Amino acid sequence: MVGHNPAGKESHVMQAKRGRVRVAVDVPVTITTVLDSIEATVINLSEAGAQVTGAILPKGTDFQLDCEGHTTFAKVMWVEHDRMGVRFPYALTEGPLHDALQAKQTGRDLRGSLPLAAARRPTFAHFGRNLR
Repeated sequence: MVGHNPAGKESHVMQAKRGRVRVAVDVPVTITTVLDSIEATVINLSEAGAQVTGAILPKGTDFQLDCEGHTTFAKVMWVEHDRMGVRFPYALTEGPLHDALQAKQTGRDLRGSLPLAAARRPTFAHFGRNLR
């Protein structure tokens, strides 16, 4: 979702129901569970959670979001047809997801520092290991 400001211009920052600012992003990630690794895309991000497409896990599942060699722990809070909402047990304070969030909130351009989800190359990851 994209909000609109009073001047009529699109804004990629929106206020979440819980008071956290959410931003629209397009960040490729690998979701790693005990049994599998799945490629997905973070499309909406805040310091406390994210909306993910491309992979669906059951509500309540704990997993890892791996991005550019950095691991963020998460838990599935809700699931819809092709997306899920996840919560981070610890607020984002570092790593590529935090960088993408900060860039969107401050209007900086991170093009080139994070690959777009559509342009990513296949990766093969296993639980507990970073392969690059």
